[in-house]
Amino acid sequence: MHKILVSEPLIGSYSACLLLALLGGYLLARWRAIRSGIKGSHLDNLALLVCVLSLFGARFFSWLFYFPAGISLWSALRDSSGGMVFYGGLLFGALTVLAYARIARLPLGNLLDALAPGVALGLAIGRIGCFMAGCCWGDLCVAPEKLSHLPSETSTWQLRTVPIISQPGFPFAVCFPTGAGAFEQHRELGLLDETASRSLPVHPVQLYEAALCLLLCLWLLRKFESRAWDGQIARRLVMGYAIIRFMTEFLRADNPPAYLGLTLSQVISLILAFIALVCPGIVIKMARASNPGLFVPQASSTTRVKVAP
Repeated sequence: MHKILVSEPLIGSYSACLLLALLGGYLLARWRAIRSGIKGSHLDNLALLVCVLSLFGARFFSWLFYFPAGISLWSALRDSSGGMVFYGGLLFGALTVLAYARIARLPLGNLLDALAPGVALGLAIGRIGCFMAGCCWGDLCVAPEKLSHLPSETSTWQLRTVPIISQPGFPFAVCFPTGAGAFEQHRELGLLDETASRSLPVHPVQLYEAALCLLLCLWLLRKFESRAWDGQIARRLVMGYAIIRFMTEFLRADNPPAYLGLTLSQVISLILAFIALVCPGIVIKMARASNPGLFVPQASSTTRVKVAP
């Protein structure tokens, strides 16, 4: 973990990775959009709008679900130590794209497809920033007796959800230093003594998600030219990330279970997976009925046939 990337001038690792994620996602989306018949200037405009509004959405969701009661939204926005919720950024970013496509009269499905691989790439880079900053840490890789004194089964479930891959000596486990979220959590729960300078070994779940999101990005790029209908790549992004996030949440110790043993992010993942699985056909039919030009085929190097999802 290296929270500070450069001391003079002060540049935080997470901030640097976030900037790199936005830049990398934008450049990939712009390249993909031009190849799909969308002017690069539209991506330039969207990049500025999405950066501002998605970051606001990520902090808004953090304030809504994780900040202590009584903290105003303005205070949460100004708090540099506050976290951000990806799904909040995704929602506000998606609404921005929908509004821009409507105003600029762009084919919505094709635009969403062009953006999808860039979103996955940005996620991969952003999760590396989480690892560097020591947030979004994973479950403990310790013997079960280490947790025998915890006050409730809920706490044990949160810290060690999948025991079979959370045993002592797990090869990918890492220890975070003082100041990291994992260290502070373990100290507060009495898992560390006063002389400890590192956390107990935990899953580097941030890196697991980064690797999976990079694979998702590459898969989306490979499937782009063979898409059967506009919006299919975006649908695959939503489905793919919902599955990735649902599974990796089982190995995250920072998020307590909230609903039937599932975290808030897992519930949102299930909702998004359901929407991606069931709704595209209905949405496309409604959009075509109200605006026949909204979903139209784009030129590509591969001949493809428009079919219902």
